[in-house]
Amino acid sequence: MISNNNATSSDSLYVDEYGVIKVSFTHCWSSERCTKPYRPLSSKNTIETEASSSESAQLIASNNDFLIEILLHLPTRCLLRLQTVSKQWLSIISSPQFRCLHTRRNARSSTSAIGLFLCQNPTFNFLSLRQEDFSAMSMMNERFSSIRKGKIICHVNSCNGLFCLDIKLSDGKREFYVYNLTTGKYRLIPQPDTIDEPHLVKTMNLAFDPEKPEDYHVVCVWLSVSENQLRFAVYSLSTGVWRHSTECYDCNEYGGVDLCYYYGVFWNGAVHWVSQTAPFLRFEIGNCAFRSMPTTPIVEGQWHRNIEYFGESGGHLHLIDLNPHPSMQFDILELEVNYSGWFVKYHVDLDFLPNLYPVMVNQEVNPPEEYAYSNVFSTICFLEDEKDKAMLLLSLPGKIILYNLGNRMIKELADVKPASFRLFIDGARYDGFEMYKHVETLACV
Repeated sequence: MISNNNATSSDSLYVDEYGVIKVSFTHCWSSERCTKPYRPLSSKNTIETEASSSESAQLIASNNDFLIEILLHLPTRCLLRLQTVSKQWLSIISSPQFRCLHTRRNARSSTSAIGLFLCQNPTFNFLSLRQEDFSAMSMMNERFSSIRKGKIICHVNSCNGLFCLDIKLSDGKREFYVYNLTTGKYRLIPQPDTIDEPHLVKTMNLAFDPEKPEDYHVVCVWLSVSENQLRFAVYSLSTGVWRHSTECYDCNEYGGVDLCYYYGVFWNGAVHWVSQTAPFLRFEIGNCAFRSMPTTPIVEGQWHRNIEYFGESGGHLHLIDLNPHPSMQFDILELEVNYSGWFVKYHVDLDFLPNLYPVMVNQEVNPPEEYAYSNVFSTICFLEDEKDKAMLLLSLPGKIILYNLGNRMIKELADVKPASFRLFIDGARYDGFEMYKHVETLACV
């Protein structure tokens, strides 16, 4: 906002469809509030206004602090285009200081996913969540492919715009990278010295808080075979070293290592893991230690949970644990901020879906008991913003749809081939544990 002691002003800043910054200035040159009706400007006033606008543009261009303040209000994608305006703008936008400040200033918006990477190994497909971003789909796929260079990506983990990639080399060794898809920048992360064999690394979980963009952490979980224990270490970008936790996860006591299948979710300064059979786990980054975390009960008569989805959205942790009996109804649970327990945030009823998509009904097999469900869907992602606008991304035979829990409207996002019930059951589908959110960010790696 530009102010003048002798004027009231209403200034607006916006970017047009070509990424051009435009600033409009409306002044009322009076110490009193302007209440007179609008009158067209005379030609003289028009000339004066054009001259004033030209002077304002020169002022913006020559004042670095003012220009930076304007640029900080612009979205990430626009800033990447504006780097080509001049050397001055490139110098500002590409500087680590500006990128950290922009990431921190836009921390809330930077946690809003614009798209998802869906994996059906070895293929990764980018799915845009917004109509205006469809053109970015091929570009995202190309950027994701550029770092592979023919290598095999074993595992992926994403957190608030950054990706952690586990890449297998031709000699069997593994490399781990933190990658910013938006900027195309990446960094090789060294493995902890205490790990002798690369295959012992079970997960590399990224922990990145946009409100603290100067640093991010990588939590390495590996298996000590002789002790049958999971060990933990934390890598910091700012120090470049690993801190080893004195605590461990005893697989003999807790029954297996199935939590390694589910990548940890970063939230509230900690990485969280869920398990189908064992207690849930919370690992605090700051002190490299475990803390208590409420675990959902296993239904009586069952030996495991039926976890469909686990993730963070809108600043909260969410979990979908399906009923063991065939049903199109389920609850979306949310974890209390103080970790006192899980509560039902939404009850979802999808009984109407088979009427819209008859292919969901099992008509290809006899008897239907051959499969666990007679109606088929899988939850790819749950999305909720700070205004509690909630949506479910669902995978059906032949379709990926977005379901709005508020107005119960459905939006078809993609066709999936082949559209077969049997193939869907046998694995031709996407689920929440092979889904990675893409968020635009300028964060440095």
